[in-house]
Amino acid sequence: MINLPDYFARIGYSGTSEVSRETLFAIHRAHALSIPFENLALFETCLDRDQPIKLYAQSLSNKLIHQRRGGYCYETNGLLALVLEQLGFNVTRLVGRVEQMIDHQLLLITLDDSLYLAGVGLGGNGLIEPLAFIVDATVKQFAETFKLIFSDGAYVLQVLIKDAWSNLYSFRLNPYLPIDYEPLNHYIAKFHPFLTKNRVCTLPTPEGRIILNNNELKIRQFGQNQATLIPESAYLATLKEYFKIDLHLDTQFK
Repeated sequence: MINLPDYFARIGYSGTSEVSRETLFAIHRAHALSIPFENLALFETCLDRDQPIKLYAQSLSNKLIHQRRGGYCYETNGLLALVLEQLGFNVTRLVGRVEQMIDHQLLLITLDDSLYLAGVGLGGNGLIEPLAFIVDATVKQFAETFKLIFSDGAYVLQVLIKDAWSNLYSFRLNPYLPIDYEPLNHYIAKFHPFLTKNRVCTLPTPEGRIILNNNELKIRQFGQNQATLIPESAYLATLKEYFKIDLHLDTQFK
C-alpha cells in the first residue's frame, strides 16, 4: 500500500481523491512535473550492482516519495499505477517499443466510457497529462503537441517537433502484470545501450523540459535550448537546484 498523504505531499497535490477525470488529470500533471526521470541508481557505487532498481511497492515508495528521488519508467509509472489503483481507477499496464526495443512501461486508464493513455516516465518529450485515446486527434499540452495514430497493427504516440511528427513509442493493448516488467527492468539496468552508459535526469516543465545528460545541462523553453557544461564538482548541486534531488555529499558514481 502507498501512503497517499505522503505521495500527495511529494507531488504537491491537494485536490480530491474521487475517481474522476479531473482527479486523474491533476494527479498525473502534478506527478509529471514533480518526479523526474532519472537513472542515477545505475551509477551509484554504494548500491547493489546486481539489482540497483527494485520495483515492489515499498521500494518505489521509499525511493520516489520519502527519498524524493526520481526513476525510470518502471518506477515512475509503476508508482502512478499503484496510486491510481488504490484510489479506485481502472488501470491497465502496457509495454511500448521505443525505436527498436520493447522496453517502455505505459498505462491505459478506463474511466466511464472513455480511455486515456497515461505515462510519466519517458525521458524524452513525454506526456504531462493523460491523453484521450482518440486516433488522429491533435492535442496540445503546455509546450508540446501530441497525436495518437494507428500504423502497422500498433498504436503510435507522436510529438510535433519543428513542424514534423516524430514517433515516441508504439504499443499494442496486451495487458501486463507488474511481474512481467522484471526481466525488462533487468535488461534496462544491465544492458541498455544508452541508459547504462549515460547519467540522465530530466523533468518536464510547463514551458518545455530540463535535461541533465551526463555533465550537460539543457534548458528547453518553447522549442529553444540553452546548454551549459556542468563540472563534476557542481553535479550534486545541479541535481538539487533543478530537480530537487538531494544526494549525500559523499555520493560517488562509477
